[in-house]
Amino acid sequence: MKLLKNTPKIWLKKFPWKKKISNKYSRGRVLILGGQKNMIGATILAAESCLRVGVGSVKIICNKETLSILSRKFPSALKIEINNLSFLKSFLKKESLTTKVALVGPGAGNTAKTMKFTEEILKHIKYVILDADSLNSFQNKTKHLLKYLDKNKLITPHEAEFHRLFPSIKKKLSNEDKVLKFLKICKSNILLKGNKTVIGSNKKIILNTRTSSELAVIGSGDVLAGIIASLVGDKKMSVNEAASAGVWIHSDIARRYGRGLISEDLIKGIPSMLKRLENARTIK
Repeated sequence: MKLLKNTPKIWLKKFPWKKKISNKYSRGRVLILGGQKNMIGATILAAESCLRVGVGSVKIICNKETLSILSRKFPSALKIEINNLSFLKSFLKKESLTTKVALVGPGAGNTAKTMKFTEEILKHIKYVILDADSLNSFQNKTKHLLKYLDKNKLITPHEAEFHRLFPSIKKKLSNEDKVLKFLKICKSNILLKGNKTVIGSNKKIILNTRTSSELAVIGSGDVLAGIIASLVGDKKMSVNEAASAGVWIHSDIARRYGRGLISEDLIKGIPSMLKRLENARTIK
């Protein structure tokens, strides 16, 4: 198992820059599962960060309570109202023909409905990033979740979420060792968030120590999930590469901003971050 430090050197060549011939279709679409009316801000943060990084379009799965709010607050995103599992299944059969990436969790709500919707998305969509309540909804049902995870899926828990899913893994272990324990259970991908964020796959473990205490703020994880989802795809980055790039971008914006950061500031920092990466790519 390779152990690497997270730097742009290990993923920058694979970064999916927009090209002159790009269009919104060639840039791909990310499907985002929204949910609770009182957490709609999390869905918007994830969707906006996703678009800022460069995906062609975002489609948000809404319900009858959230559709009108999202239409007013975030006109850039596509929306579809889905209120039950049956409609979701028929929708995904068609949507999966053109949409290969999904983000589930930000604003979804920790409910049995979220768990069922997450299962269906995992069945139908090739690349899936699971964050927040998409993970919390599987508490005490971890084995049920694991059967859907493969090399194209990513879970992004913080430490408390990790231990709710894997209570048998000792809390006193280092994050690296926790990730190694996970990889023995499941040959998928994990991003274990913390002061030292650890990205693990079946081939390597990447440590991200370039971080900021200012990231300990509500909505920060939603922005990170959106950044990662934008980078993944058949003609883009692998899940592991996207997770590594996303964490580095997220951390670097926060470090440059300094004190007083809120999650909206992370999104505002994406354009200048992309310019810095573009310059780094051209430096010999």
